[in-house]
Formats: sequence, C-alpha cells, structure tokens
Amino acid sequence: MDMMKRNVLVSLTAVMLCAALLAGCGSSSSGSSSTAASEPASSAASAASEAGTETSAEENGSSDLDAAVSQLLEANPISNQFEITAMNIEYDFGLAAEDVVTYKGVKSNDNGDAGLVLVIQPAEGKAETICQQLETYKEDQVAFYGNYAEFAQAQSNVENAVISGRDNLVVMVIASNEASGDLSQAVDEVINDYAN
Repeated sequence: MDMMKRNVLVSLTAVMLCAALLAGCGSSSSGSSSTAASEPASSAASAASEAGTETSAEENGSSDLDAAVSQLLEANPISNQFEITAMNIEYDFGLAAEDVVTYKGVKSNDNGDAGLVLVIQPAEGKAETICQQLETYKEDQVAFYGNYAEFAQAQSNVENAVISGRDNLVVMVIASNEASGDLSQAVDEVINDYAN
C-alpha cells in the first residue's frame, strides 16, 4: 500500500511540475517573442532614420526613379508584379542600407518567372560595390533555378541578366518570360538619360 501511495505521489508531482513548466514556458515565450518582434522593427526604424530615409510609402524608392523604371518595364514587361521593398534590398540582394540612397523596382510574383527591374541610386563611391553584390545575387538565383528542370527558362533569363552602373545609377534587369526586346540597349538608354 505504501508503494502505491508513493507511486501516485510521484506521478502527481511529475504532472504538477510539467504543468508549471508549460505555464512558465508559455508566458516567457510570448513575452520574449513580443520583445524580439519589436527589436528588429525599432532597429530597422533607427537604421532608416540614420540613413536619412523614411519608412513609409516612399519605401520603394523615390519618384525620381519612376521614369527609369517605367522605361525599363516597356522593354521588359513583367507579369504579376510586386514592389521590391527595403527588406528585399537588404536581405534578398544583400545590399547595405548605407550604400543605397534610394531605389525603385519590381519583380515577378509568378513561379518560374524571374523577371526583375531594379534601379538604384548608390551612395557616393558605392556603385561598384552594389554591382558586385548584384552579381552575387544573380549567381545565387542561377543556382536556385538550376535545381528545378521546369524553371529552365527562368534560369536562362537570370544567366543573361543585365547589370550596369555608373557613379549615380545602378540598374539590374532580368528578362521576364514574356520579354523579347534588347534589354542591354534599354539599360544603356536609361543610364545615359539619367546621366544627362
């Protein structure tokens, strides 16, 4: 009988400890996740204010680059467009916020269509750094699409991406599956127009 009482007591103690641990984990987890969620937002906001940019609707660049993006989209119509955001600039393209004065761009949101138009006004002396990082992005995308036989067209489009830059402007264009124009010429025209 004593053995049975001891087993019940041990089992009851184990259940109470588990309940206490679960309750403790639940409250500390939600507290830390809200803290963790607010930290990146506040550091992103402070980084944006340090860089002199606003985190608002202007996040996808300045209206100064609208004409350049529109001109490139005429040569490279992109289906199901979504706007490139500050998060994409930093995490997808690997560009440092302090290297980019402003930017504007769109990318296809269709599976297997790597279409992209991105125009960047670099910080002083950063055009070459940005071009090199965009080359790295291009290589990563080629490797990604190379994993899927059904995305052979997208892989080819990325391999033939046009990346060009001068001190005051950097442009990257990846043909959409629907594009048929000469993208190199379109990029050259935009860069020359912007230089004047």
